[in-house]
Amino acid sequence: MPTDLQSQTGVIWAYRFDTEGRPSLIARDTLPDLAPDEGFVWLHLDLVHTRAQSWIGEQELPDAAQETLLSQETHQRLDHSAQLAWGVSHDLIRSIADKSDSVGALRWVIGDSFLLTGRREALHSIRMTAEALNRGEPAESPSALFEQIIEYIIDDITDSVVRLVDETDSVEDQILLDRLHDGPQRVGAIRRTAVRLHRQLSGLHVLFRRFAETQSGRSAPDAVKATAARLLQRVDTLHHDVQSVQDRARLLQDEIAARSANRTNRQLYVLSILTALFLPATFITGLFGINVKGLPWVESEAGAIYVSLACMLAALLTLILLRRRGVIGD
Repeated sequence: MPTDLQSQTGVIWAYRFDTEGRPSLIARDTLPDLAPDEGFVWLHLDLVHTRAQSWIGEQELPDAAQETLLSQETHQRLDHSAQLAWGVSHDLIRSIADKSDSVGALRWVIGDSFLLTGRREALHSIRMTAEALNRGEPAESPSALFEQIIEYIIDDITDSVVRLVDETDSVEDQILLDRLHDGPQRVGAIRRTAVRLHRQLSGLHVLFRRFAETQSGRSAPDAVKATAARLLQRVDTLHHDVQSVQDRARLLQDEIAARSANRTNRQLYVLSILTALFLPATFITGLFGINVKGLPWVESEAGAIYVSLACMLAALLTLILLRRRGVIGD
């Protein structure tokens, strides 16, 4: 069973495939020839390892392909010559136990007789592909093996989209029932995840569309063009799903903002009514608090009762006036 640990040569693992596509694991201390007599090879390298970097520089690869493998650039890209295709794809970084939410760069070169991949962090789709090969699953060609790797990347994105749709449905139900108290935080998390997935899918869409539909991909290897056309269909479907989630998240944010504004307006409305009702009473108590002669009921034993009744009558009169003007009620 191969591991994600590097060897002394910087090889993480290497497979040789016979003419029928059956894989066999090669010792990691052996760097296989990229032009085998029959079948093809898959070599997966740790690009941090200096020995792997030196080996890449010794191969008869186009300068642009070597630069793609060795550069620090993380943007998704795809380029080709008449015989080779190379590029960078995003994949989920694999933690000790399982995949994480962080994205790493998978660098690759496809030839007629080899698939060369490299990474700087352990990646989930590469690990899943190796486990499939260890179960005996065949790969007919380097392009078919590469398609399998990208399929695992798309499967991870699909899982994330499904979870995102479920979370969006849950938030929407809670908002409609007016039971959601952490709505802005949850909708914000949905939008952040959707933006990350949208960027990843947009990069894949641009890459595969270039090969499948545009003029620039005409001189690419036929196998790579066919692979790109098949992958483009799956990417487009997911792309639309993520855009739908983004649109729904924006609508949910607008709904939350509207409900929050209505709640604030109701609170201000109640506060304004209470202020209006108590304003006359406040005026009366302030008036009777003046220490001057001539105030009514100063000498009366029931003066406090009379003042209290006057405050209540003033509040009642204010309430009647507000209702007649239509400020409150019908």
